[in-house]
Amino acid sequence: MYLPPKDKKNDYTIRGLHGLPENYPIPEVCDMLFYIQRNQNPNTVIYQIVKDHDDKFISSNPIYVFWRQYDNKGKDKPLNYIQRKLAYGYEYDIIAKDTIQMNIVSYPEFTIYVTKNDNQIYRAVCKISNMWAELSNVYVFVDEQGAFPVVKYLELYGNQIDNGLPCYEKIDI
Repeated sequence: MYLPPKDKKNDYTIRGLHGLPENYPIPEVCDMLFYIQRNQNPNTVIYQIVKDHDDKFISSNPIYVFWRQYDNKGKDKPLNYIQRKLAYGYEYDIIAKDTIQMNIVSYPEFTIYVTKNDNQIYRAVCKISNMWAELSNVYVFVDEQGAFPVVKYLELYGNQIDNGLPCYEKIDI
């Protein structure tokens, strides 16, 4: 049986082939950089660029991080103090006029660059499987058997910068 080669990036898909459940929603949020979902429920942590009227990021608080609570009719809720300081908050440095280097506090060795693409839209760029990619989402698998939840692995999803094709990486913790 002959199958024609896949020549469009939309012909490739990796959603649901790994740990990420197929039924998890994909958030639609203006100026979203990327999002994080977990195995416990479909509630989603969203990272959104904060811009001024000149389309520049706000240097004192460039990214707004919040929950989209799908198990509560999709309502948005800010992170609480512990979530900001120990899990989903971020630290950042401004490294150029339109570029931020950021790290999520719970995984500081993973660096994400927030910069504009050719269409002047902010995006999150990182290495996924040793390829530069635009990060779309992260899936976190947590084991809750003990007194405290333990992250077992992360899955990074994105699209390669050079050709737009999907890329994926699983990181065991």
